[in-house]
Amino acid sequence: MTSQAAQASPNSYRALLDLGYLARSRGDQAAALEYFEAARAARPQKRRPKLEVARELRKMSRLDEAEALYRSVLEHQPTQVRALVNLGRIATARGNVRLALNYYQAAVAANPGRTDLKLKIASQLRKLSRVNEARQVYEGILAEKPDDAGARARLGKLAKPRASGLPPFERSWLERDTFARADEWGRNLEALGIPAFGTSVLTLAQDFAYGVTEEVKPDCILLRRDDKTKILPLVSEWKEFDSILKREAAALPSGSLLGFVPESWAKDPTNDFEIVESHREFVYHRESVAEMVGSSLREYRKDVRLLLKAGAHVEPIGPANLDRVVACNDRWFAGKKKSGRKTYYRDRTLWTFENLSALEALGVRHIAVVLDDDVVGYQVASPIGASWEVFTFGQGDREPRGVAPYLLSEMAKLFPGRQWINAGDAMRKPGLASFKERFTTNAPEKQMKLGWLKV
Repeated sequence: MTSQAAQASPNSYRALLDLGYLARSRGDQAAALEYFEAARAARPQKRRPKLEVARELRKMSRLDEAEALYRSVLEHQPTQVRALVNLGRIATARGNVRLALNYYQAAVAANPGRTDLKLKIASQLRKLSRVNEARQVYEGILAEKPDDAGARARLGKLAKPRASGLPPFERSWLERDTFARADEWGRNLEALGIPAFGTSVLTLAQDFAYGVTEEVKPDCILLRRDDKTKILPLVSEWKEFDSILKREAAALPSGSLLGFVPESWAKDPTNDFEIVESHREFVYHRESVAEMVGSSLREYRKDVRLLLKAGAHVEPIGPANLDRVVACNDRWFAGKKKSGRKTYYRDRTLWTFENLSALEALGVRHIAVVLDDDVVGYQVASPIGASWEVFTFGQGDREPRGVAPYLLSEMAKLFPGRQWINAGDAMRKPGLASFKERFTTNAPEKQMKLGWLKV
């Protein structure tokens, strides 16, 4: 401590503050901090020296100490704007966008006239892809200050709202044999040991939105769209299924695709088909289901516990949180695009969000994981067969950890009449059951390449 600060008496409280401000003005952070600390010691009950000490600590990147001081201020005055704003800055420095947003929103609630803080709120919302909420903030600023150039410029740069562009779900689809007999062909897929990739009832509903046509035969259901024909088996024996494939392949024009079918049959392969667009899938037979129920790994249980301790909870996807679910999906797609990977099924995902309430009649269930008043993960699933549980899509932010296993365990609770099977892509690491099964010695035997048979 400088000699002046060390020798000061409690009566020099204001002088110490002034000396701190002078030191700050000449860029001497160390001296400023000493003067403000001395002022704080002289009048411990005063709020200003706490705030000034906290400011210097934050500027010196001593974030934990600064945060503790700001929180102590809020204990006595929960709406102290300066403390709230700086806690928001600390959260931003740590990369915690959601927490920063919450602090800035609390500061604006305490002082609605702070346009600068409203702009900070909009900035955090944009980082979270919550474009609709950011738009509302900018429009609110312009309603009060039509000449605010900053708000107008940022509003103009916001992405336009997206829509799937597909026709909405029709109740008449429920009368189609595809859905009326879904449990039957789902059981057959399970008996054949073929993953239900691309054939959950939700995916088929999306196919109908794209204009697929349906043909029902005694031993299968065919869904045709352009040069692709999906085959839904109404038989459960491999020899029968094999003959159906031969017959339907012979009936299709050259260059057509028939699927989804396995690259190699589980029993007595007799065909030599070319499989294209192959996907490696896990295959689960009913005898393997019992050991998977409730399975988990220690590390993932720990992640889920930490997630719950942080305040995470699940709730259905609905009008109140739909924009934030879409924002979570946008962040996932943006991450894939940034890494140079192709993004598929964007329109299908949007269509599902647009039709969730109607799709519930098909047994579709949905949940969102909420943390810090934001959606950090979501999942939509539909049942098929006797025990298959095929999720159509589910995404979560990379941070915090534990979102994927938490989603999986919570989604299983929505299908109490069925055992939970995770039939997701082996490379997506979707949840607890998948991880347990993957690390067993016979995991390679439970994988199958599945794709389109090229005629």
